[in-house]
Amino acid sequence: MNRYSKKYFRDIKAMIPSKGAQERRLVRDYKTRIVELNEKNPNITYDELQQALGTPVDMIASFYEGVDTDYIIKSVRTTHMVRVGICCMLIFTLSALAVSAGVNVRLYQEIHHGIISHEKVIIE
Repeated sequence: MNRYSKKYFRDIKAMIPSKGAQERRLVRDYKTRIVELNEKNPNITYDELQQALGTPVDMIASFYEGVDTDYIIKSVRTTHMVRVGICCMLIFTLSALAVSAGVNVRLYQEIHHGIISHEKVIIE
C-alpha cells in the first residue's frame, strides 16, 4: 500500500469508537478493498480512494446506521465499564503509591532524627 492508502486506512480505524467483532470485520473488509484498489492502481491518491469507497466518516456512519441498536448499546456499555475499571485501577494505584511514599518519608524522618541509644567506641 502506498502512503495515501495507509493514511486512508488509518483514518478509517481512527473513526471507529469501539473495537468489537463487527468493527474488526469492517476494518478487515475495507483493508482488503483498499489493497485491491492499490494493486489495480499503485499510484492511487487519497481523493481517488474517497471517490471509490467513500469518506471514512460516511463509511462509519452508514455502518452504524445498519447495525442493531442492541449491539451499539452493549458496545457502549462495555466500553464504559472498561474505562471505569481502568480509572478505578489508576486511582487505587496512585493512592497506594501515595501511602507508600508517606510511610517511607515518615520512616526516613524517624531514622534521620532518631536518638542514639548506645555508642560503640573502639580504641586502638
